[in-house]
Amino acid sequence: MKIVPVEPKSDPEYSEEYYEHLARTMGEEKAAWARLPRAEREKELRWYHEHFNTPDDLAEWPPELDGGVWNP
Repeated sequence: MKIVPVEPKSDPEYSEEYYEHLARTMGEEKAAWARLPRAEREKELRWYHEHFNTPDDLAEWPPELDGGVWNP
């Protein structure tokens, strides 16, 4: 059996009504962040992950499998 890595899909297309709903329920700031392209959101998350002591939720391996920033 050969394992083939999955390429990330392109950004899904959501209607403006979806983002308006986010703004009403979660606030304008979160709706604006959701409007960013996926690559921009991931770039920002990665920056926070690399510069602050955050959980290793972006690590390839979860902490319980000895993954993380200091033990990739």
